[in-house]
Amino acid sequence: MGRAERTHERGPLARYLEEDHERLERLLDQAVADPARFDHDAYVRFRAGLLRHIGIEEKILLADARQRRGGEPLPIARDIRVEHGAIASLLVPTPDAALVGEIRALLERHNPREEGPEGMYAVCEALAGEEAALLLEQARTAPEVPMAKYFDGPRAIRSAAEALERAKAAAPPRALR
Repeated sequence: MGRAERTHERGPLARYLEEDHERLERLLDQAVADPARFDHDAYVRFRAGLLRHIGIEEKILLADARQRRGGEPLPIARDIRVEHGAIASLLVPTPDAALVGEIRALLERHNPREEGPEGMYAVCEALAGEEAALLLEQARTAPEVPMAKYFDGPRAIRSAAEALERAKAAAPPRALR
């Protein structure tokens, strides 16, 4: 989702996470900006940042929302998790421009589920109410995720392809509450 589309009124938690999306988009753009040279350093920062971002969503936001809903997950939680699995699977193989294209396409489908006045971030922030500041602090202090080496074996490619198909089959965005 382009920055021009992010004009809705956002709470501090949503703003923090949407700005992180923007930072990650810039890193991904930088990785493939020069067609003659893939920028591995930018991609490494993107990969680490994206895995940390997913961890924040899974371990902090979705977990908190589930607890606040008496153990009932958000209706969108399954689709978000399927897409997170696909994204993580695409981060396993050694990257190239084609892989970046697949990742970008998945993120373009995924990020709108989280952003905006009806997105997962806004819903989680509303559920937390005044305690949203605690979620924001947890997000800001979330640790980096240890990075594994790339793996290009047939099982990794097959797993990524299967996860990508599951993500593509996930329901279109729907009401989150």
